[in-house]
Amino acid sequence: MRRNLNSSTSESVYKQMLDSIRGGEWPVGSSIPSERTLIDRFGVSRISIREAVSMLRGLGVVDVSHGRRTRVRKIDTKILDRLLPVMLALDGQRTFQQVFDVRIAIESRSAFLAAKFRTEAQLLKIYALAKKFQRLVRTASTSALKTDFEFHLKVAEATDNPLFPILLGAITRLVVFGQTESCKDDPERRRRAVRAHNAIAEAIADRDSERAQAEMEAHLRYSASRMISALEMP
Repeated sequence: MRRNLNSSTSESVYKQMLDSIRGGEWPVGSSIPSERTLIDRFGVSRISIREAVSMLRGLGVVDVSHGRRTRVRKIDTKILDRLLPVMLALDGQRTFQQVFDVRIAIESRSAFLAAKFRTEAQLLKIYALAKKFQRLVRTASTSALKTDFEFHLKVAEATDNPLFPILLGAITRLVVFGQTESCKDDPERRRRAVRAHNAIAEAIADRDSERAQAEMEAHLRYSASRMISALEMP
């Protein structure tokens, strides 16, 4: 019973400390109050404070160094990229249809913004990946699926918003198995994907946001329908 109580107390302190960080009371780069001050503030034991700080460290929001005060650190894209898949996995099982619903929303908007904000260097990379994917599909290479993902991620990176590739990466990792299985004996899907990639790249090149969004949505809806049908087959 005491162990559960300590765990509950630590979690409560952790949430309050996280609120202090989110609310700006403890800004990025600043030191959080001393252990003695935190004990007095929250009215808990030293163990509860240390457990709460450990939880914050595990989340990646504080930096704990020996001999130095604990500081609030900036949440960078690498931390979010690690946390999102875990958060999604722990929140319960997701069907492929649910995952694709979210992916369509993310990628359609990504294509729209990529057409507005892409650089010439990003456009060249998108074209190069579209051509590479076409070549790999023709030769039935097992590397085609990886290049397919790279194409979509490059479009997301061209949005000039780092959250799009992070979110896409987290979602994509949840459907890798299903897509791999459904593509094994589906050459028509791969050929249509080649045409879709080329159409998306052309719309982005023309800075036609509406067309880029429509092409991406049509591409993903077709892929989703084929994949779900393949997985439902006995």
